[in-house]
Amino acid sequence: MLNDLYARLLPPPLQVETLTLEDHGLTLDGQVTAPTAPCPTCAQPAARVHSGYRRTLADLPWATLPVCLSLQVRRFFCDTPSCGRRTFTERVPTVARPYAHTTTRASQAQCDTGLALGGAAGARQLARQGLPGSRQTVLRRVRGCQPAAGPAPRVIGIDAWAYRKGRRYGTIVVDLEHGCPVDLLEDRLAETVAAWLRAHPEVTVVARDRADAYAAGVTQGAPDAVQVADRWHLLKNVREAVEVE
Repeated sequence: MLNDLYARLLPPPLQVETLTLEDHGLTLDGQVTAPTAPCPTCAQPAARVHSGYRRTLADLPWATLPVCLSLQVRRFFCDTPSCGRRTFTERVPTVARPYAHTTTRASQAQCDTGLALGGAAGARQLARQGLPGSRQTVLRRVRGCQPAAGPAPRVIGIDAWAYRKGRRYGTIVVDLEHGCPVDLLEDRLAETVAAWLRAHPEVTVVARDRADAYAAGVTQGAPDAVQVADRWHLLKNVREAVEVE
């Protein structure tokens, strides 16, 4: 019964040997059950064990109780004559990346929380849930996030944004249909906007402000696209017209 519970709560292919309840949380001692391991260089299976050591990983909490995995990992000899690697440590890709101190699923939870709440707030929320970590850790997970590529944007908005307010500005491109940023351009020049649009011929509608550079850039890069004033500038125009009256 207990092995079935471990199998559901832990990523495969781990076998838990002991469970220790301590003041700071749960510590699970386990090992990989596979009899062989593929060499990371030649991909050939190896069965001859060189040595072993303990690898400690922070995992997802159980009922807000922090969980630590202490894995006994093995070091194998690679007996393939043509392979340049003589020994290697077995990988557990379903559990954690090489050299990581956190399981893959715990790292993903940190990334998801950081994307939703940011660094400091995300770290506080994770600590309340039993997955402590600093704001720097949360932000590092966010920076390393590589989301799956979405559909090509058709309706976009472009506007200026500040690298440093009053000194250096770039251009942000937003997919208005999906409500997410698409790209950040280095400056606000018409040539830069035109080059980006030429590389994305699927764009059919561009919402922009009244800047002449953006108007020229869209005209040059996507002459068939419909140009519209964004909502903020429409309201700004209405307000200015009312104030004049």
